[in-house]
Amino acid sequence: MARQRDISIDRESILRAAFALLDDVGLDGITMRALAARLSVQAPALYWHVRDKADLTSMMALDIYARSRAGLSDCRDARAWLERLGKGLAQVLRQHRDSARLLAIASPLARPEEDAAREMAEPLCALGFGASDALEAQAAVLSLTLGWAIYHENAAMAAYLSGMFDLEASYAKGLRMLVDGLVAEAVA
Repeated sequence: MARQRDISIDRESILRAAFALLDDVGLDGITMRALAARLSVQAPALYWHVRDKADLTSMMALDIYARSRAGLSDCRDARAWLERLGKGLAQVLRQHRDSARLLAIASPLARPEEDAAREMAEPLCALGFGASDALEAQAAVLSLTLGWAIYHENAAMAAYLSGMFDLEASYAKGLRMLVDGLVAEAVA
């Protein structure tokens, strides 16, 4: 067996390699052994940073959600914030093979729930939402977007639906209608 080179790895290098692996072989092809090989390290070096595949998919999901929130701080009203959240997630999901499936199966990394909820609700609370409404609105927008992304990842389903209606226009319309309803209810 050839000796692998010693390199230092960190969270960012692990994520870059994991997303490259996802794009190359899909979600089912991601294994800790394949990731270690991609990083040119022995598996024990990888396990120092990532417990298992479930931990890895959770890290990847967090990264996807973080990238989808880029630019949200520029939004000055709740409607624009929620629409940009949905569109941002859709854009990130289109960048990686099987990413919607990954989000659908990823478990949250251990964090105190109260802190995570407060952090997630804060931006919309600053725009007039109550904390509970802010969390529910984000969950609704993310769920809609994830559902449409699943259709895109399933080429046969995407082709079938596209034969009946414009899939992209339908998502945009659904997102707009959902956001309009969420905002109207939350700030009424």
